[in-house]
Amino acid sequence: MIFFTDEELDRLIAEDVPYFDMTTTLAKFGSRLAKIQFYTKDLTVICCTEEVMRFFNKFSITPTLASLSGEIIEKNVKFLEAEGLVKHLHTIWRVSANLMEYASGIATRTYLMVEKARTINPNIVITATRRTIPYTRKISAKAVLVGGGNLNRLSLSENILLYKNHYKFFGGLNSLIKKIDMLQKNAAGKQISVEVETPEDALLICNLPISTVQLDKMSSDVLTDLVPKLREKNPNLRIAAAGGINLENVEEYTSTGIDAIVSSFPNHCKPADFRVEIEPLPD
Repeated sequence: MIFFTDEELDRLIAEDVPYFDMTTTLAKFGSRLAKIQFYTKDLTVICCTEEVMRFFNKFSITPTLASLSGEIIEKNVKFLEAEGLVKHLHTIWRVSANLMEYASGIATRTYLMVEKARTINPNIVITATRRTIPYTRKISAKAVLVGGGNLNRLSLSENILLYKNHYKFFGGLNSLIKKIDMLQKNAAGKQISVEVETPEDALLICNLPISTVQLDKMSSDVLTDLVPKLREKNPNLRIAAAGGINLENVEEYTSTGIDAIVSSFPNHCKPADFRVEIEPLPD
């Protein structure tokens, strides 16, 4: 599972509390104790409760109820509760809710997308792209994994994926074909994937020593016709589809026979919505 350093978590807190909480300081809550409770408003795949409990620990807040990342929580159900000083609970509640709402929204959308796709093909892989809000990639990565998805790649350092904007500098796709053996040799065992934008280009490269052909922005109708042809020419080729695939059309694309879906959809929709209550404890 994705690990967050203390420095990363401290940075999230410092963004919201750079010096002190002016409101609770003015209110002079002193040593009064309270409990904080988080409730879902819709069915939600919970994510990042572990990091929030680490927030709690920094403020001597004690969890009394906790759901772990990956648990599917029904609507209007309490999934996290903790006790501590009133001033600390008020200081930490927004950064905690922000992190869990953002991450849980991604986890839930990923889960829904995976569930829909796997009613058609139980072996389909849903992979999220690195098209994330800047400085939130690690959060998004954890959320996608928690939701049952996979990661296309987290950085340029992880794998080799040649786009049109790469091979145009070789002189086009035909020139890439001439260079592929050299590229494969220099890849030192790393697999090479190539993205193409037309069926003709996919058929042109499908017998090259590459692991995956990524079919970009092709309609499901085009893929329905193309995928069997690619399978016939190279049964070992992994076929992925990318571009505009979301919860509304994931079943259509899965039905084409592809092996994987590459999508930015999980990362760019509405966060989960939680209700947070802070109540005084009896003296």
